[in-house]
Amino acid sequence: MYVINRLTVSRKIKGEIIMVRVIKKYDERRTEFLNIAQELFFTKGYEQTAVESIIKKIGLSKGTFYYYFKSKEDLLDALIERLSEKILEEVKKIADREDLNAITKLNSAFAVTRSVKLENIELLKVLIKVLYDDKNISFRFKIYRSSIEILAPEFSKIIRQGIKEKAFNTPYPEEAARLIFEVAYIFSERIPKLILGSDKNSKSLDKAEKEFRVYENAIERIIGAEAGTVKIVNRDILNYFHEKINM
Repeated sequence: MYVINRLTVSRKIKGEIIMVRVIKKYDERRTEFLNIAQELFFTKGYEQTAVESIIKKIGLSKGTFYYYFKSKEDLLDALIERLSEKILEEVKKIADREDLNAITKLNSAFAVTRSVKLENIELLKVLIKVLYDDKNISFRFKIYRSSIEILAPEFSKIIRQGIKEKAFNTPYPEEAARLIFEVAYIFSERIPKLILGSDKNSKSLDKAEKEFRVYENAIERIIGAEAGTVKIVNRDILNYFHEKINM
């Protein structure tokens, strides 16, 4: 599918200036909207960025915007979905590898999730500020439910492998995978607030580190793994993440 930009560009043909309409594929135009929106959300703030600002930046009509997105909230939802798809792609690569044991896969899945988020730190900054506003709690819950549906199946593959290797002990691998994310939602209500804006050496980061230790322990109990098996972050990683998120 192709969409025609309402603007034209000039092209010189045989000495004459010819105005040529720009034609872009649907996915290419949609990606352009997402990239511009992400840039403006980061530089101006989500609440301060109007749909008109995004349209003006790209040079399109309002009708074209609403062809792709129902609203600014729908656009933000699409940005989150794009980030989730990147995470899923990397986690799936790990889950499908045949040269890694289940414990390595599990910890690698958490590590690659963290890496993708750091690679998209500008979007993550926007999301933290928007999603953790109390008035957006329903939107935050919607994102959490979506994450379960996308990622839990890959984690259940890893858990089933761990059961076969006798590294994990649970009769319910699918349910355990979903429970990992359900527990994560509880911790996600507290950890971002501890990291965002806190002093690097403050008690807030100490509390955040403790929250991660508790979460790791909860996962180990859910999947029936030995203590110390799950490693999501250490203090160095937490400090690095803090520096990036507060830049």
